[in-house]
Amino acid sequence: MLHIAVCDDEKEICEYMEIVLERISRTFSVKIEVEVFYSGEKLCQALYDSMYFDMIFLDIELITMNGVQVGRIIREQMANETTHIVFISGKDSYAMELFNIRPLSFLIKPLKYEKIHEVFSTAIRLIQKYNEVFEFQNKRSYYRIPIKNILYFQSNAKKIIIIMADEAKEFYSRLSIIEKQLKGVPFIPIHKSYLVNYAHVVEAQYDKLRMSNNDVLSISQQNRKMVRNMLLKMRQQEVKNDV
Repeated sequence: MLHIAVCDDEKEICEYMEIVLERISRTFSVKIEVEVFYSGEKLCQALYDSMYFDMIFLDIELITMNGVQVGRIIREQMANETTHIVFISGKDSYAMELFNIRPLSFLIKPLKYEKIHEVFSTAIRLIQKYNEVFEFQNKRSYYRIPIKNILYFQSNAKKIIIIMADEAKEFYSRLSIIEKQLKGVPFIPIHKSYLVNYAHVVEAQYDKLRMSNNDVLSISQQNRKMVRNMLLKMRQQEVKNDV
């Protein structure tokens, strides 16, 4: 799912963008969630509260805090280089001011479906190419973690703990659901409590694995044959790719 923000002080623009984005997303078979903000201050507060957006359609001529200021906060203060910013304006004279904010694109009012579709298409392509991530929600906050940073998932009652090299995150889910989300990604269910990233397995024994952070995880008896076969298959694929 893509999380998109529309920030414009004109209600009609926001309503139009919501309708158009929903329509365009269906042509790409992509689920989206659109949040609307009528001021730069409200958008910044949401970002400071840990809301994450894949794309932000941002009006430049906002009252009080304008779009250029918001863009600078996102890039400089928040050090967020992954969110795609698309500026919206009734004028086309902002080129130099926008350069350092590194926007994905620039839309001129009146907004046109074809231009929005073009921008959406570009964003989808870039997100799929560069951002292979695992995303989850905890209360009202959305998180996106690069899969390469995840060592393993641990199930603890109704909670899932994401173990990374230098931190851990918790949220409510089940390993069976996560395994489906990660279909096609080399994660191995070694135990009812563990789903491990093959890329971080540094040592494999019959009944346990050692991960790149030196955590040693048990392989359940019923999973040992399956785990051994999966490890062998993944290793063979690595060798094949290296040839």
